[in-house]
Amino acid sequence: MTETPAKPGPGPVALAAMAVGVVLALLAAWYLWDRFGPEEPDPCGPGLSTVDGECIGVSDGGGKPFMDKLAQVMARIKEENDRIDDQTHVTIALMIPMTSDHEEVREQILHEVQGAYIAQYFANGATKAEKQSGGEHPKIRLVLANPGKNRDQWRPVADQLAELAADKKHNLRTVFGFDLSVQPTADAIAYLTKEKKIPVVGGPITGNEFTGYPLFARIAPTNSDQADALIHFDRKLDLEHAILVKDTRADPYNESLLQAYERKLHRSPHEPMPFESEGTDVEGGLSSEFKRMATDICVLRPQVNTVYFAGRPTHLRQFLNELARNRPCKQEPFTVVSGSGASTLYADKELDWDALRGLQGDGGRWEGKVTVLYTSISHPDGWLSTRPKPPETGGSPAVVRELMRRLEAPPPVGPIGPADIYDSRTVSVHDSAKTAIAGIRLHAENRKSGYIPTLREIGTDWNALRGVHKVDGASGWICIDNQGNAYNKAVAVVRLDPEVRAERPTFVGLAWPEKSPPPKGQEGSGACQIPRTG
Repeated sequence: MTETPAKPGPGPVALAAMAVGVVLALLAAWYLWDRFGPEEPDPCGPGLSTVDGECIGVSDGGGKPFMDKLAQVMARIKEENDRIDDQTHVTIALMIPMTSDHEEVREQILHEVQGAYIAQYFANGATKAEKQSGGEHPKIRLVLANPGKNRDQWRPVADQLAELAADKKHNLRTVFGFDLSVQPTADAIAYLTKEKKIPVVGGPITGNEFTGYPLFARIAPTNSDQADALIHFDRKLDLEHAILVKDTRADPYNESLLQAYERKLHRSPHEPMPFESEGTDVEGGLSSEFKRMATDICVLRPQVNTVYFAGRPTHLRQFLNELARNRPCKQEPFTVVSGSGASTLYADKELDWDALRGLQGDGGRWEGKVTVLYTSISHPDGWLSTRPKPPETGGSPAVVRELMRRLEAPPPVGPIGPADIYDSRTVSVHDSAKTAIAGIRLHAENRKSGYIPTLREIGTDWNALRGVHKVDGASGWICIDNQGNAYNKAVAVVRLDPEVRAERPTFVGLAWPEKSPPPKGQEGSGACQIPRTG
């Protein structure tokens, strides 16, 4: 019997070729799936994409929270957006960084988002009185636009907002917020208003340069207005012997604060002391430089006891610590004056309160303390205090009380996380949202149900928000002039007194850029009139 010989198997070369073929086939399949297969959703959620570990883009409150602190308030925003989704509505967008590397800034962001949500929720007719007022249409949808903690993703986010403005379902009509006077903020506002024709309402941005944009308004007094108000308020400030410490880094807030203070200190014999920071929240190596300044200030003649500081709050805290710890003349008291950026200083855990308190003498009296005096966009005691009694015009105690009540409201309004209105962030963003909504609804009045105002109607008519149409904000009356600025806006003068070291800054009084509160106006006509200039 003859055996059939076995067929030889594939040789090494053939096996290698087969392996290469399998690998190539797998790579081709992977490429085709990656290129044409279903797209994997971004873990951040709809409307968002992951960029350098951040969720960048526009959120309706759903998906992954930008940071844990925002989880509760974002959930409430999503609920309210879903509730009004099938009703005639417009969209407004809060555009601020939604996270930070600094704990105190993360607190500010929470307060700003809370303020925006409260404005949305109660604008949608959440109370019986508001439902009966007839002014609750169109409904308000709120989205959160995150340009990144460095604000460097503002362009693609602005393009997303422009798509929402063109979408008949979403009808985005205003972008508001913008909480820091820095160049990316200016670039974003210019792009939105000039290129995309979208109206913008600024929140706590006070730089003088933020004016002259088309379709733009803001609710905060400029740095120059704040400086004027402070000088009108406190005639005891020693301008003739004061010294200016200034940040020379290009920064709109620093520059306008510097211009305002230089104008006031023109008779001082002391040359300003300059420094250059590395960034808005970057401490850098300034401590040794501030220590030298503290020593030099002590030997100036005539003697200096008032320092004007034109710089960001991070660098103000560094300067205060060095002045309090290391100046040779520790028995001498000092007042350091700064702008509204200092509103968050009281919450800075690195501020050395013990050093600021100075020296305790034999009788228990403190000597040589360092006090901080600054202007703030708001302080609740401005309208709720009895000493000094608030003016009859320029603001409303009832509005402040109502905002405080709403921030602590139980479900279905809350929970929204721990609230705090003493850093002015909640109030300023709440009032900018309220102004945006007022501008939208002004053009929906006396129109048929379901009318949606155009972008142009809203943006070219911000200056209609004056007189009887003024916005009664929690920070005071908001009356928009022809340049888009808030005219004669109330300025809270606030003090950080280390001897008291209260959990909250101490309210000193209200001040006015035009020296006094708005006139009452005739019965029925309202106040908040803007005089002609030029």
